[in-house]
Amino acid sequence: MTVQAFASVARQVVAIAAIVMGAITSSLSAVHLPPAVSAVMTAGGAAILAIEHYVGDPSTGTPPSTSAPGG
Repeated sequence: MTVQAFASVARQVVAIAAIVMGAITSSLSAVHLPPAVSAVMTAGGAAILAIEHYVGDPSTGTPPSTSAPGG
């Protein structure tokens, strides 16, 4: 796994965590953040996932190199 692929997976995990935390903090009173913070977490996570999907799609982003190493 390349560093770029690892970073992509890490960003996706953080994005999903932000969406989940945004949903949890908006629905549970025990763990409650202001509604604006919950909305920003949810929207930010969704935006990161959308960007990752766009750049990871070979038809829209940069496709992985298919050339063999060394030539």
